[in-house]
Amino acid sequence: MSDKQPVWYEFFAGGGMARLGLSDAWKCVFANEWCEKKATAYTARFGAGQPPVCPELKIEDVAKLTTADLPGKPDLVWGSFPCQDLSLAGNGAGLRGERSGAFWPFWSLLKELIAEGRAPRVIALENVVGAITAHGGKDFANLFCMIADGSYRVGPMVIDAVRFVPQSRPRLFIVAVQKELAIPSELVSDWPTSTWHPPSLKRTWACLPSICLPA
Repeated sequence: MSDKQPVWYEFFAGGGMARLGLSDAWKCVFANEWCEKKATAYTARFGAGQPPVCPELKIEDVAKLTTADLPGKPDLVWGSFPCQDLSLAGNGAGLRGERSGAFWPFWSLLKELIAEGRAPRVIALENVVGAITAHGGKDFANLFCMIADGSYRVGPMVIDAVRFVPQSRPRLFIVAVQKELAIPSELVSDWPTSTWHPPSLKRTWACLPSICLPA
């Protein structure tokens, strides 16, 4: 990254938890949420004026967005796509489900952005750990290989909130970084670790086609 403030897009924004984490060190130039109630909470937190207005937030179904809605070239695209069909307590529909299937139009939009020469330097996806084993790991493999098919180095990890707060809330993160970008050595591991890579992730990873794995 350069010394200038990096810019990013937040998809499936909800109440803006990712934005709270990145704080003012990053500038959110586009956010998307389809639920009016969640968008109201987002605007109340990040909007300006009275009543608050949040011009970067577009309240719309992600399937109806086009690249014309997306300003500039982002350093980061963050997508916490719906988890209901991937949750271990859900209906088992996986990425074929009505809710979690929102990933597909999101990824189509991102591919169009890349084709326009506006590829984000980093893509980060977040979801429940059920995404690792949905349909015997096939959903994870499809998702992972699609991202790796671009010019990105991709790696998954599971982070449990219990490492930071008194509540266990494990979540899957898939991080993709453009291949030409240098990654600090302390952020890269050639081997899985018990801290970030539980047995379910190791098993699913072992079944990935070799073409999808990092070079």
